[in-house]
Amino acid sequence: MTGPGTPRRLVAAHLLGSVGFGLYASGSAVYFTRQVGLPVTQVGAGLTLAGLVWLPLSLSIGRLCDRIGARRATVGLGCAQVLLLVAATEVHSLWTFLVLAPLLGICVQGGWICREALVADLVDSAARVNASARLRSVFNIGVIAGALGCGLALSLDSAPGYLGLILASALAEAAATACCLGLPDRSRGPALREDPVGLRQALRDLPYLALSLLYGVLAVGDIVLRIGIPLWVVAHAGLPKGLGAWLYGLNAVLVVGLQVRLSRGAESFTGARRLLVLSGAAAAGSCAAVAVSGTGGALPGTAALVAAVLLLSLAELWSSAAGWKLRFDLAPARAQGTWGGLFALGSSVNLVLGPAAVTLLVSHYGAAGWLLLGLGFLGVTTFCAPALAWALRTRPGQPAAVSR
Repeated sequence: MTGPGTPRRLVAAHLLGSVGFGLYASGSAVYFTRQVGLPVTQVGAGLTLAGLVWLPLSLSIGRLCDRIGARRATVGLGCAQVLLLVAATEVHSLWTFLVLAPLLGICVQGGWICREALVADLVDSAARVNASARLRSVFNIGVIAGALGCGLALSLDSAPGYLGLILASALAEAAATACCLGLPDRSRGPALREDPVGLRQALRDLPYLALSLLYGVLAVGDIVLRIGIPLWVVAHAGLPKGLGAWLYGLNAVLVVGLQVRLSRGAESFTGARRLLVLSGAAAAGSCAAVAVSGTGGALPGTAALVAAVLLLSLAELWSSAAGWKLRFDLAPARAQGTWGGLFALGSSVNLVLGPAAVTLLVSHYGAAGWLLLGLGFLGVTTFCAPALAWALRTRPGQPAAVSR
């Protein structure tokens, strides 16, 4: 990294940004229903709209990042996010909410694309997987802290508590943006900014998009953890009702403690391919464990679900590590923002299709649905090696086979 203080500032920016994200993500729905007074269905529709608006703009945000530089784009989106969070305290109607929620979603999600491009700018290629693993551990620590702070604010169930929640999120994001201001500015010179890699060229990179889609399907494991397992728990009278939340906490602890260690091996494309296959196998094993958990009593069922979450956490850790290698090293060096937006577009399949697919399988097919989902994860792994070989054949200077 450039400069003696750069690693500390980058870590601080991710930590503070994730605290703000944890505060907002954990409490925004409650804020808009309890404080603003909107019906739950309208809040859900607004947040869905925010996701639909954000997805097609991911490439444009990445393009902007390449044009003006990752640090400038990160700071600009951070400032916009702070202003929108403050503005959220003045939302009093559905229409203002429907305007603010998509804008805020664009800034939040776009900000993380720009922070990834910032890592590509400031960290040497050989060290990006390790740096990303460390930053992801820091991110999870911040999200946990933000969620705990959110819980304290929501427990007050009062206007000062709800307003404090949103303003605390704004303050954390402002501090993260201030940290980014102290990072080296590697904005492209005028000559390079006039000749950037075009959006059409990015959209024609079908192998890269295919890999991002496969990665996104493997990331459905997060939906399983947040939605599938909690629904399964409450549907079975023999299982403790709070088990889903406790298991989510277990996953967070495992990610913080193991992400760096289990990311070793993703420094090569061969290693990344192996981790993708391991991730799919672990996710499939997790689904089988969930299916078994409904056949016994409380103790065997709880043990099976703990095993399922352990396997699901391994799948998440391995796929994340492989994803960083693919996202950074298969992208053109001078278009990390644009290709990062393309990777986000493809990998967001888990957000678009995951909740519907998981809830359908769990609610309608029970244990058989979990086994079908597990087979789906195994099926994805069969495409990983051919897709990666295809991508390498289309990269200048890369070997055709996955042998690195």
